Amino acid sequence: LKFNHLKRPYFVTMGSFQMAILLLFNNSDIQTFHDIRENTNLPEKELIKQLQTLLDTKIVSTEGDVNACSCISLNLGYTNKRTKFKITTAIQKDSSQEVEQTHSAVEEDRKMYLQAAIVRIMKARKILKHAMLIQEVISQSRARFAPSVPMIKKCIESLIDKSYLERTANSSDEYSYIA
Repeated sequence: LKFNHLKRPYFVTMGSFQMAILLLFNNSDIQTFHDIRENTNLPEKELIKQLQTLLDTKIVSTEGDVNACSCISLNLGYTNKRTKFKITTAIQKDSSQEVEQTHSAVEEDRKMYLQAAIVRIMKARKILKHAMLIQEVISQSRARFAPSVPMIKKCIESLIDKSYLERTANSSDEYSYIA
């Protein structure tokens, strides 16, 4: 987008939503929040985010925070050292619920990976001591992530419950693969 309304022309790279908002100022130097929302059909949250980015760069201005009653005006005295610049949209932070969902999904994927590694190892070895199995699993999964010993133990217990493995009769710290 090229700004010709200022003392010197500026070439600005920006997102489509920001450009749609700024193009509304071709008709008038002042726009109400309601008018911008009507003309762009953006959801209120998204519009506030886009306007906040434009306010941060001082291309537009308003009195106080952006809300439904705000009047946004074009900053006719805008200056910048660069004649060519980019406006980036503020990155939205993930909510704690999304972060928790991501962590639980990663945890579940890791458990499945560990269980698959344990089954592969036991299928090849048939009978293996607990310490050796833990060591093998750690060395195999080291390339992807560093598994904790308690996590590996939980996976072993889960595989025993699913009847993939069993403890040998002669030793409690030895496992055998059930074909």
